[in-house]
Amino acid sequence: MRTTKWMIVSVLATTGVSAGAGNGLGCDGDATRDGTVNTDDILEIVNLWGEGGFDIDGDGICGVTELLAALHDWDSPCHPFHDVPGLSVELNYDTGMAIITSTNVPAHPTGPFDGSTGCFNPNPVTAQNDTWEIPLVPFPTDNPQVVYFEQMGQVGVMLNGTTYYNPYDAGGIDAPSTICMDDYYGHPSPDGRYHYHQAPAWAMNGQIGHSMIIGYSFDGYPVYGPFESTGVYAMDLTGDMALDACNGHEDDIRGYHYHAVAFSDRPDGFPWIQGCYRGEPVMSNFTGGGGGGGGCDGCAQNMIPPPVCHCVHTTPGYEYCCDNWDANCQAFADQNCGGP
Repeated sequence: MRTTKWMIVSVLATTGVSAGAGNGLGCDGDATRDGTVNTDDILEIVNLWGEGGFDIDGDGICGVTELLAALHDWDSPCHPFHDVPGLSVELNYDTGMAIITSTNVPAHPTGPFDGSTGCFNPNPVTAQNDTWEIPLVPFPTDNPQVVYFEQMGQVGVMLNGTTYYNPYDAGGIDAPSTICMDDYYGHPSPDGRYHYHQAPAWAMNGQIGHSMIIGYSFDGYPVYGPFESTGVYAMDLTGDMALDACNGHEDDIRGYHYHAVAFSDRPDGFPWIQGCYRGEPVMSNFTGGGGGGGGCDGCAQNMIPPPVCHCVHTTPGYEYCCDNWDANCQAFADQNCGGP
């Protein structure tokens, strides 16, 4: 197991990210556990030399392996998040979390959404005050507390400090294939939060080999771009490497991870980023945010799955269910829309 871990460190180092875990969060050589590897870590290793307190290779003592790890990780980022205005990342090893705070406004241009280029969205992009917790080590589960397709609003965060949503807009419409986006494949929700429903445009450029990490699901597993290797989409893999229902798979280098694709590149790429959670998401991250460009508050408040909501409120006589989900809406959904 330790050998595999060191393989992960070596591979991630070639992409500018040194990490102690397969999801790219944390450095092995970070003896002081402050999120950076520098002189303080060397001094800590010297102080603990021959004793316990900082152990990487499992031999119970701090020694040569730990020193080499610190030298290997020297001045390397312990996470792959971008250095952009309004974004900060703190690694808290005591809680096992990466704590991300962001304005949720990307560094790249957004819009225009005034209809001048054929895309109209009445919601202006506004700065948020968001904080998310991403597990340094994901906890795999077959029964997560959150059903991904039913969760409105934020479900994960991209490396530029903006969030991504599940495939559906508030009315249960598949957003990437039906709703206009800007040149970076994002748009604002009713609360002004800019977000993606698909791989952003910046994740698609200049890829050689396996795609880079582009973000993190709220369960701690990383999201990579669309390519398994140069020119080969992960979604086209078959056999043991085929993507599962969550849009992820596992390899010896990266462990379990998701692959995201954009509609403009693969119109058959639904669910675009994820189809479910493979790990247990951090519940404090779910703070609403509505759908993509519209709003069905009644459905959101009652946790009505987007496809069911869409089925009901687009039926003549039930349009009001979008804003006021009542017993009649529920009865129609039970009879005609598969629940909930």
